Amino acid sequence: MKKLVSLTMMAFMAVTAFCQSSTLEQAINESLTLLDEAKTIEDVQSAVNRFERIALAEPARWEPAYHYAYAQIMQSFWEKNAEVKDELLDKAEINIGKALEINGDKSELYTLQGLLYQGRIMVDYNRGMTYSQQAAEKFGTALYENPQNPRAVYLLGLNIRHTPEGFGGGCANALPKFLEAKVLFEKENGKTGLMPRWGAESNLEAIKSCNGEK
Repeated sequence: MKKLVSLTMMAFMAVTAFCQSSTLEQAINESLTLLDEAKTIEDVQSAVNRFERIALAEPARWEPAYHYAYAQIMQSFWEKNAEVKDELLDKAEINIGKALEINGDKSELYTLQGLLYQGRIMVDYNRGMTYSQQAAEKFGTALYENPQNPRAVYLLGLNIRHTPEGFGGGCANALPKFLEAKVLFEKENGKTGLMPRWGAESNLEAIKSCNGEK
């Protein structure tokens, strides 16, 4: 009887965990859709607010903190006020730190940190030399953790593209990275779950843009 009760409890816990995971995935995907389809800064803020609630409800998981940070970085790209941009990036950096503390996917989180550094440059282009180098270092670390991470390869390509040609930058040097990322993005096409999946469309736009400069 005790064995039967134990097995029943294990089955119940497994079903409960699955339902929670399924609900979390739905909440994150709905919020990502809202963010992707945003037409105004208010739409973006709405998505960020949703991610904040998800992260508060799931403090033991790294994925909500990751997506919350990603949404804050995206919001910084919409903002026009430099001070507000930096404040959003400061908050995103805290969420990345939280996700790392609970042993989140290092490759994805280092990639996100690199994207954040690129956001710092967009606040003030005088920061370009400092943050471009720091971003490149983060992408390198992300690829050490997972050489198959398409987001790290794409953003590294973006870093190269916006580096002066005299220092090894420009489209000619960045395009191979974008093409490499395209193959990696195609491998994860159709992927489901809570893991990051962004970047494929932006990478295709980068390829098109660089091809247009030939």
